[in-house]
Amino acid sequence: MIGEIQINPPVATYHVPVIIDDLRQINFIFGANATGKTTISRVIEQADGHEHCPLIWLGGTRLQVMAYNRDFIERNFNQENPVQGVFTLGDNQVEAERRIARLQPEIDKITNEIGSLNNQLNGEDGESGKRKEFEDLEPELITKCWQQKRLHDEYFQEAFSGLRNNSVKFKERVLLERTTNSAQLLQLDELKLKASTIFSKTPERARVLADLSTATLVEAESEVLLQKSIVGNQDVDIAALIDRLGNSDWVKRGLEYHKQDPETCPFCQQSTDEHFAKSLEEFFSESYDEDVQALNQKLTTYRVESDALIRAIQANSELNNPFLNEELFNAEAQALYERLQRNQVVLQGKIAEPSRKVALEEIAPLVTKLKKLISDANVETAAHNQTVENITSEKQALTSQVWRYVLNELSDFLLEYDGKKDRLNRTIEGMETSLVTKRQKLGELKTQIRELERQSTSIHPTKDAINSLLLTFGFNSFHIEVVDDRGHYRIIRENGEDASRSLSEGEKTFITVLYFYSLIKGAQSESGITANRVVVFDDPISSLDSDILYIVSSLIKGVIEEVRSQIGQIKQVFVLTHNVYFHKEISFHKDRRQSNAMADESFWMVKKQEQSSIVLRCDKNPIRSAYELLWQDVGAGNTSSVGLQNTLRRILENYFTMWGGKSKDEICGLFDGCDKLICQSLFSWVNDGSHSIHDDLYVNHGEQANEAYLRIFREIFDKAGQLSHYNMMIGENSGQVEP
Repeated sequence: MIGEIQINPPVATYHVPVIIDDLRQINFIFGANATGKTTISRVIEQADGHEHCPLIWLGGTRLQVMAYNRDFIERNFNQENPVQGVFTLGDNQVEAERRIARLQPEIDKITNEIGSLNNQLNGEDGESGKRKEFEDLEPELITKCWQQKRLHDEYFQEAFSGLRNNSVKFKERVLLERTTNSAQLLQLDELKLKASTIFSKTPERARVLADLSTATLVEAESEVLLQKSIVGNQDVDIAALIDRLGNSDWVKRGLEYHKQDPETCPFCQQSTDEHFAKSLEEFFSESYDEDVQALNQKLTTYRVESDALIRAIQANSELNNPFLNEELFNAEAQALYERLQRNQVVLQGKIAEPSRKVALEEIAPLVTKLKKLISDANVETAAHNQTVENITSEKQALTSQVWRYVLNELSDFLLEYDGKKDRLNRTIEGMETSLVTKRQKLGELKTQIRELERQSTSIHPTKDAINSLLLTFGFNSFHIEVVDDRGHYRIIRENGEDASRSLSEGEKTFITVLYFYSLIKGAQSESGITANRVVVFDDPISSLDSDILYIVSSLIKGVIEEVRSQIGQIKQVFVLTHNVYFHKEISFHKDRRQSNAMADESFWMVKKQEQSSIVLRCDKNPIRSAYELLWQDVGAGNTSSVGLQNTLRRILENYFTMWGGKSKDEICGLFDGCDKLICQSLFSWVNDGSHSIHDDLYVNHGEQANEAYLRIFREIFDKAGQLSHYNMMIGENSGQVEP
């Protein structure tokens, strides 16, 4: 069965896409002429030029489509060629039907199983099911992979080169790397650091930091003179005095003043002799001067070495080595600089007071920290410079390491993806294998049925059936005959002349409808008679008068009831018309409530707007039937109505005579006396056999007469066992139960 029709422009009057979905077994489509109804029938038939408008088949099972429209008439009733015969089961039909009846349930079962499998694989809408689940795995994987790419794209653009604007290719690369990548798994920070060099646009060598030379400075810390109290000659007679003063450094400075004024003591300003001056000079001996001179030399050397060390430290800092921890390095360098300055002050103090013992602060701990920072930076510098020298191979290695990291982040998701994909693959493969088996079996069964049909089919039963219908409905001036052994019909007059060129429009329309009606129950070949099919009636009542219109509608209603009852090969019906009366006749159903669409039917309106034709779904039948309108008049309770009697007569004609198959005499026999006369008068119009208006039926007999008619009208339904229908129609249209 067709579940959805897609009309894609450009086609006829449709310039915007139209979707007709949620179709049912019976589908009524109403629209004025030239609004686009025939286009719908051609799309359903998939006629030439309409293949771009797809049909969605429920269960994926395509059925044979048979459409009655202008194209059908032109193909089959071309005046230049005989009409192709319609094959139906013939002389051997009893045995054939028996054997086909045994095969058909199995065919239906397998067909349903195939439909069920197709629904599971593709969904009822063709856009879900297991295949859709499988297809949805890819977008989900693509999205997840792309999220990882965007997360790291800032740092690893080079590794993602060529894939940064294509999520599908990125996903494919992930799957490829998953099977080939064996690189070392590094931490993200390490990858970023390497990428800053290897993936930089112009990677440059980093300059190696110079080592620090501090041996001389460290050696000065253990100089013995620093702990030595440098004093004068103890053998001089003045030595005892100087010792008691305890300050030979003060005496040493006084000696300088005494040399300027030899006759005056620099300490007490008393007169001194030559012996005093000699004693002072002898006290500060040559060894004393050597020690002091050595201290001066040590201070000079310490200053020179300190300046050199500071310059070396500053030079390293100015190299801007990216691997040196500059903040820590500068902090340690500042601490060393301050310590060197303090040591120089200590040396200066020793020179000023040679007799005082002093000690220098150790610089080794600070120097060791600086050297460690330099050494660590140089190790990374060497690796960096090696990388720069081998940039191509390093880029390849780092690219592999980046992808290895991405794979590690996606590992859990990829495992879940593999599990889902494997399960769905196995499920789909199993279903497809089952479908192949079932389709093969179905083909074998259909082959058997075609052989049975071929052996027992004939075009003569159809010819006889059509001729019988023509006679039944008063068409006795022409009939059809079999004209050759290839299975063709010819429309001929009673005298044997060809009638195909002289048929009126009404006659031609009627016989084409009868032909199509026979065809949908047979086939134009010896096989395919029992094939399941979808039938389309596109305005089959054009050029027909009211009597024949009613006959055609009755035939089609019979087809619809077969579909509703799920008997026969017709599984779905589409009826398209512009005729309001025909639409209501064909769509009326006694069990429908409030004109609402029943579960097995759908109503549509085709309209033509300025830009394009459109198709609108209707929850209710958009056209109210003449039968319903007649009941509305009765339910209104207007007993003074001039046309009430005629309204009652038309209801009785439709319900009892045309639909119920009860004669006037059967109904009137339920009454006695005056009531029987009133009943007979109500039925008198029925026998006229048409819907024409007769003046004598509209003579107003007054309200009292109308009340009598209404009473008998109700009792007719009551005595015929149809009171529930009366109550339904009265209640539906007026809310009343009693007339």
